[in-house]
Amino acid sequence: MKRNILARRAASAALAACMMFSLSAPALAASTDALLQQSTAAKSAVSVLDEENGMTEEPVYDEMDLNRGSITVYIGDDGKQYAKQGDYEAQQRGNLQITTDGGQTANTLTIEGGTTAAKVTLSNVNINASGAAVSVSGNVELVIAGTNTLHSGTDRAGLEKADDDGTLTIDGTGKLYAYGGDCAAGIGSRANNNVRNIVINGGTITAECTGRDGAGIGGGHSGKAENIRINGGVVTATGGEWGYGIGSGYNEYSLLPTTITITGGTVKAIAGKPGAAIGALASANDLTMTGGSLTVQKFENSWGWIISPSSTISEVDKNSLTGAITYLDQNGKVEDTANWDITVNETAVNGVNYKDILGDGALCYDIEKKTLTAKERINYVLKVRAPETDVILNGGIGARSSLTIGQQGDSSAVGAHDVTVTSDRYDAIQGEADINCTGKVNIRSDKSMAVNGSLNIYDSSEVTLSAGSNVVNGSANITSNGNVAIYSTVGRAAEKLTINNAENVTISIRDAAGAVSGDTKITASGTVTLKNNAQGGRVGTVAFTQAGGKNYVYYTSEEPDAKLIDPRIHPLAEAAGSRYLRIEPRETYSITVKNGTAQVVGDTDGKLTTAFAGEKVTVSGNNKNPSVTKFGGWKVISPESFELTEEQKNAEENMTFTMPASPVELKASYSFPAPVVDMQVTVKGGTIRVGEGESQTGTVFVQPGQTVTIEADEPAKENESFHHWKVEKDSSKNIGIIEGSLGSETEKGTEKIVFTMPQDGVKLTAVYSIPASVLRSTVTVTGGTAKSTLDEGSDIPAEIGTTVEITATPYDAEKYPGMEFVEWEIKYPDSFYEKFPGGIPENLQLKLNNAKSAATTFEMPVYPVKLIAHWSASAVADPDEPLDPDFGVEPAPMDTTGGTIAAVAVGGAAIWGGYEIATRVILHNLLPEGAAIPANRGQLALLIWTEKGKPEPAAQPAFADITDAEQAKAAQWCVEQGLLDAREGKFESDGWMPKFKTIEIWNKAFPKK
Repeated sequence: MKRNILARRAASAALAACMMFSLSAPALAASTDALLQQSTAAKSAVSVLDEENGMTEEPVYDEMDLNRGSITVYIGDDGKQYAKQGDYEAQQRGNLQITTDGGQTANTLTIEGGTTAAKVTLSNVNINASGAAVSVSGNVELVIAGTNTLHSGTDRAGLEKADDDGTLTIDGTGKLYAYGGDCAAGIGSRANNNVRNIVINGGTITAECTGRDGAGIGGGHSGKAENIRINGGVVTATGGEWGYGIGSGYNEYSLLPTTITITGGTVKAIAGKPGAAIGALASANDLTMTGGSLTVQKFENSWGWIISPSSTISEVDKNSLTGAITYLDQNGKVEDTANWDITVNETAVNGVNYKDILGDGALCYDIEKKTLTAKERINYVLKVRAPETDVILNGGIGARSSLTIGQQGDSSAVGAHDVTVTSDRYDAIQGEADINCTGKVNIRSDKSMAVNGSLNIYDSSEVTLSAGSNVVNGSANITSNGNVAIYSTVGRAAEKLTINNAENVTISIRDAAGAVSGDTKITASGTVTLKNNAQGGRVGTVAFTQAGGKNYVYYTSEEPDAKLIDPRIHPLAEAAGSRYLRIEPRETYSITVKNGTAQVVGDTDGKLTTAFAGEKVTVSGNNKNPSVTKFGGWKVISPESFELTEEQKNAEENMTFTMPASPVELKASYSFPAPVVDMQVTVKGGTIRVGEGESQTGTVFVQPGQTVTIEADEPAKENESFHHWKVEKDSSKNIGIIEGSLGSETEKGTEKIVFTMPQDGVKLTAVYSIPASVLRSTVTVTGGTAKSTLDEGSDIPAEIGTTVEITATPYDAEKYPGMEFVEWEIKYPDSFYEKFPGGIPENLQLKLNNAKSAATTFEMPVYPVKLIAHWSASAVADPDEPLDPDFGVEPAPMDTTGGTIAAVAVGGAAIWGGYEIATRVILHNLLPEGAAIPANRGQLALLIWTEKGKPEPAAQPAFADITDAEQAKAAQWCVEQGLLDAREGKFESDGWMPKFKTIEIWNKAFPKK
């Protein structure tokens, strides 16, 4: 794995090597990050190398061999994970894997988690230690891979957890065998220590106390165990002599209580001799099972299977425990078993028969999933009572049999949670069916009937019935507090259909001769949709009740603009002949008219005083003094948001409006005739002409009803143009435009408008805009030039919306042979990346005509544009020079005066060789004649110091890892000059020195003049 990582780094670094022949050595100092991001070819090369080295899916582990010494893993103050082995310094180890490659060792593993969990994988570890083979504290995640065996000495647990509030979590797909010594648990605490918070999520786990007093999983001698949780895996726990399979440690003075939770997995607890399988429970609630299975085994001299910490040892009452528990004697024979309160044809489902309940191989019970499943079609009467259990009958019920889930005729007897009955070829249920469940019911037959008989469903949460023929051949009585859906490819829904207390109901059938059923009764709180897809088919008569006695409307067309029908005017029975019927709950709203009357359109009796939203309502005024007063228009009292058109306001008789979703109160206004009052017309930025009169400016008084012409003034500025007329706040909003358009902020109006003067004043302002074509922004090109309608160069202005040409500047062919243009890189304004961290929106992205062409164009956007030209060089031939086996860093890209040069990878060896030749040639020219290329930090420091004439350092050297005096002075002097560094009193003379770094430091020490 380490070789793979080095190889990948080598490939990344070598991508720039083929360019070094023509560039100076200081170019090596820049970061490689930009090069790797800019070069598509570079990314491709690294991806190919990843695949060749098998790194595409395999997780990368930091592996340590325990054979080389004991290991301590801990979480540092910085929150990161470190590992220390023997006398070596601690190293940061993130994804850590420990192994002994299956060989046995006496070395131990200590894991010290903190608030942040330490995470370690055990892979084929075999420890036989006098102390604790593996000990953990704080929060620790232990992943099991391969086969692992842990043997610990006296008083020490095989996998030992400290007495703290941290959690030990065990998971994985491998096997773990943990054997505690005398008085200690297999997994848990050492002697005389308490333990808590052990969680097992997966793996095959075997834990055993090999002496006495200790639990398989839990406490050692006198150690109380709390919060042991098993969520998955296959777990076997065996207690020592006087010990428990799972629980606290034995104490000769009292039985210590424990708490255990099992939510999944297959668990077996084996008692000690003497001892108990589980112990000790202060109450039955201290053993919680919500899933999985538990098998407990005791022996002739054991105290019991599951005991309580009373003054006298006693067995916990089996009836007080819940979950799948099977009780075995010393010979492994089942003495008692779990009973899940499930019966099939009067046979109780238990821990013995649950895999083949009736002995015919047809039905089985899944403990973890809580499902009762048929493996094949059932050809006999089937009666099931399985509360909180999903019943799945794939293949259905055949041979003119019947199905009862719950108890026939007793709606209080819950028979299941979800019920699914399906058949691909036959009737799903070939007989009567009574189903009482708390969940969903799904009965389906692809080619025949769903139920070839009558069907009763009680208290379900959702019902779906589908068939290739009649859905229910007899009567169907369905009660559901959720949705009900019935589908038939060819046939009706039922002979008689009753749906009670549903939410939404959907029925889709195909029956040209009949209807949905001969007698359809539906009670629902939501939308009911019935459809007969047969040509000439009908839905039939439906007796419908909206839940809670609420009102409803219906539709006989599924078109989006279909007209609603008021059942108070047109009873639902009128829809019987329709192919489509949709019923929706709706609220009615009151209609109040002062000085007039109202009538819902279609209501011939005129008795309705309410209407549905969307219905048409006609009102007429009632002038009580027609000889004296005149109609002055309709006034909306409420709601404020409801508006009438001018035509509606002025229609005294038979004014019709559409009812909104709120009560409406209108008033017919009658008043004595009054003299006509002229109203003001005020225009800013334009002229006013009344009738055929002269044009005026400012404010003009106009009699209501006269024709008014408004024209905008010429723009005051050269680049402006008229855009729209702004209607001021105190202006009439009912300007009846005869000619032209006011426009708006988003829509251009006309300079000339003509309108009829309304009853109130008009106030308008001409709004002008600047065309987008005169707005400008900037174009900046690195490694090329741009040309716009305004200028030409590398940094120019450009008009928004115009075409801009860009051209990359080619390289000197003699100086840089083989250079080829790659692509243009777009740099958006910094504000774009801050505002759109997930990516620049499509409508804001710059669209180049051809990003791969050295000469291309684009349309100038509203923001500044920055572009960078990218070039690449042709690959070099394979060099004869041998490769540097230590090379494993990523060298810097070469900055050029125009654009960026990206190396093209054509093969790992060719690029590696290119780097070797380039760096050796550069160092040959830089270093003193005859000097060898330094291989490490110490050699480089000594060479520089010697070449400088061996000057005395300012301070005495004090490096703990250097004993040679001259080497120490050289290192001290180089550190003082800022050429090299030291950390924690060590210089690390043997530290590897990459050639490109040697070039950089040498140029710093001996700068060119």
